[in-house]
This record gives sequence, C-alpha cells and structure tokens, in this order.
Amino acid sequence: MTKTEGKVNLTTNQRFAIARGREQGRTLMQLAEQFKVDRSTFGKFLKRWRAQNGQPGKRRHSRAPVTNHQTDRNIVRASRSNPRLSAPEVLDQVSPRGSPVASVRTIRRRLNDAGMFGKRPVKKPYISDRNRAARVAWARAHLNWTQSQWERVL
Repeated sequence: MTKTEGKVNLTTNQRFAIARGREQGRTLMQLAEQFKVDRSTFGKFLKRWRAQNGQPGKRRHSRAPVTNHQTDRNIVRASRSNPRLSAPEVLDQVSPRGSPVASVRTIRRRLNDAGMFGKRPVKKPYISDRNRAARVAWARAHLNWTQSQWERVL
C-alpha cells in the first residue's frame, strides 16, 4: 500500500465512490489501496458521512457572525438617525446596558458594509440675515417669470 504525504482532501466524487464501495461490502484496506490514502482517513470520513446522513458536509471557513440581521439594521438605523454618532456611541445605543452586542470594530464593519465609511457630516455655516434678505428679494423678483425667460438663463 502506498501512503500519501501530509493531509489528504477527498474530492466530492471520491467521497461518493468511497461510500458506494463501503455499501458494496469492500473493506477499508481495499478502499485505501484503491484511492492511495491511509486507512484512518476512511474511518474518519465514514464516521462523518454516517453522522451527516450521507450528505457531504458544508465546510465552515469563518466564525459565526456576532450580530444577526436585525442587529445590523439597528446599527445602521442608529447611525443614520444621528450621523454625528461615533462607533462607540452607536454601540451604546444598540446594546442593552452591561451586555454589549459586539465590539466597536464590529460596529464599524457593519457600517462599512452598509456604505457608511466613518465620515462625519460637514457643519454648514448659518445663512446670515443679510444673505437671507437678498435670497428672499431675488426669489420674489423672479416669482412670476415665464418659461421663456427661464430658458434664457443658461
């Protein structure tokens, strides 16, 4: 029997072939020789195969998310309702007292996913009384303009 070096990842076709071969009564040693894989690999695989009811298992490549869809919506809603809030302040708003939902970094990631990239809105200067009066005078002067007069503007 030839033994492979290192870890072996079985393809989906190989997994189904191994399961069929085992159902047909072939031994682990025969299957190991056919696929050139160590016998212990088959034992572990078949144990998982039976536990998953003959379905190939999904591989999970990352941790489970700390927040769910509803919490993500609440994070975005809190930030949109008051755009001047920082990530720690958003965290305080969405998490119950004493038990934070997630870290500040997670809050930032959720906001980034929603297209909100840590930019605070610009403070606009107030319109002065003089400028306000000039705007109102201009608007009143042009209130009754016709369509043809507006077409000559640009």
